[in-house]
Amino acid sequence: MFGKDKKKEEENQKNVQRFYNLLQLLLNELLEYASKDGHVKIPHNVSFGLVYDKRDAILLTGIDQKSGKKMYLYNVRIISNTFEQRRSQMIADKTTEALFEWINEVCSIYISSFVYEYVVNIQHRGKGSADRTTRHIVRGFLDKLINDPSLKYVLDTIRTDEDKSSTNESN
Repeated sequence: MFGKDKKKEEENQKNVQRFYNLLQLLLNELLEYASKDGHVKIPHNVSFGLVYDKRDAILLTGIDQKSGKKMYLYNVRIISNTFEQRRSQMIADKTTEALFEWINEVCSIYISSFVYEYVVNIQHRGKGSADRTTRHIVRGFLDKLINDPSLKYVLDTIRTDEDKSSTNESN
């Protein structure tokens, strides 16, 4: 019985690590894509990351005491709650549609504050413009994520070891 518990704990740890890797890769690739897209200015000389925090804020900001850089930290607890809310739908669908809807939501969370800052405060356009720009950036990123072979590794992080071995066997 102890062996089953240990094995289940190891599997849970692997799943948590896969989930964290997916979130981190999505964040990194989306910010790179958005900065090249030109519709928003992503701050340079800042740090981005993920943090687990009990506060209800999705985005936490501060200054790194070592480097002096401004830090933007996204609360993984809230992001994982949105995933858990959609998880049963993802399993029931047996398609990737619910997963990509969730990825769309996460990417919107990641980028919306920068879009809003740029579109509303710098370009002096309205919130509707900021929302449309966010949707445009996320839609373009998702298209690239799905169609660009160089980004295949992002979605590969969520595949289980069994999925990877069965894919390798069929190749």
